[in-house]
Amino acid sequence: MAPIELKGGLIVDAEAIAVALMLELAGVTLTAKDGVLTASPRSAVTPHMMVLIRQWKRHLLAIHAYEPPATS
Repeated sequence: MAPIELKGGLIVDAEAIAVALMLELAGVTLTAKDGVLTASPRSAVTPHMMVLIRQWKRHLLAIHAYEPPATS
């Protein structure tokens, strides 16, 4: 998939966006602290989701930290 540029200049791969949306639709919440991602509730996280989280960790951390610019 192609990269997507969000307002404010953050560029992430479209597949990372798809993974983030898939997790959200499954009711999985990611939290980040000191570069560590935690998915909860753990009971909702499948082995396949864990593979995707590990694969796209850098992008998911960037999405998690992203703050869109204020609109006027």
